Amino acid sequence: MEWTREQEIVALYLYCIIPFNKVNNSNTKIAEMAKLIGRPNANSLKAKIRNFGKFDTNLVAVGLGHSSHLDEEIWNEFNGRWQELEVEALRIINDFQLENNKEQPLIPNIPVGREREVVIKQRVNQYLFRNMVLSAYNNTCCITKISRSELLEACHIIDWKIDERNRLNPCNGLAMNVLFHRAYDKHLIGITPDLKVVISNRMYDGLRGEERDKTYSFFNPYDNVCITLPRKFKPNLVFIEKQYEIFKKAN
Repeated sequence: MEWTREQEIVALYLYCIIPFNKVNNSNTKIAEMAKLIGRPNANSLKAKIRNFGKFDTNLVAVGLGHSSHLDEEIWNEFNGRWQELEVEALRIINDFQLENNKEQPLIPNIPVGREREVVIKQRVNQYLFRNMVLSAYNNTCCITKISRSELLEACHIIDWKIDERNRLNPCNGLAMNVLFHRAYDKHLIGITPDLKVVISNRMYDGLRGEERDKTYSFFNPYDNVCITLPRKFKPNLVFIEKQYEIFKKAN
C-alpha cells in the first residue's frame, strides 16, 4: 500500500514530537494514528517514523529502516520549517478526524470550519518548540535528569528575542526543569562549549549561613557536570558558544 503525501507529513510530525525510544509497538498513540490515517497497522507507521531518522544528521540511533524518495522529499520540504510542518500536519489530522467522524479526536481542541486555521496556528506558537525539545530529550532534564514532564520546560539556548529566526529551532533548545531554566535565563548557570555546566558565583550573592549552605549543596553537585545529550535535535554548538559568551559577560 503506497504512502500518500498527507500520511508522510503526519509521520514526520510524529517523528518530531514522540521520543525516539517511544516509537515502538506499545505506543498507543501510534496505533491510533495509524488507524486514523488509513495505514494497515501500527508497524507500518512506526517504521515510517523511524525512516525519517535516516535524514536527521543529529540522530543517534541504529537499525533504521529503508527510506523512500517521498520520505526524503518530505524531509527536505519541512526540515527547518517546523512551524509550517505542524500547521500542515494538524490540518491533515483534523481532516482525517472529520472524515472518520471521531467524537474524541487524537489531538483535541481543533474546531471545524473557519476557526480551525486560527486555533492551529495558536497551538503551534504555544506547543511546537516544547514538544520537539522535550521529545528529543526523552522528557528528561539535561542537567539533573529529572524526568517528571510537569516539571520540565524547553529552554532556548539563545533567547528568541535575540534570535527570532531560530525561535522554533529544536537545536536551539535544552530540556530543563523549571528551576534550572530560570537560573539559566538569569545567567546564574551556564553551559560551556564542551557542554559542561558552570554554576556562577553570583548564585550565592547575598546569602549567608544556612541559606547559602543549602543553596550551595543543591547546585554545586552539578558544577562541571556534562549535560545529557538528546537522541535527536542535538544542541547547536554555535548557539552554545554564543550564549556562553553572554554568560561570561554577565558574571
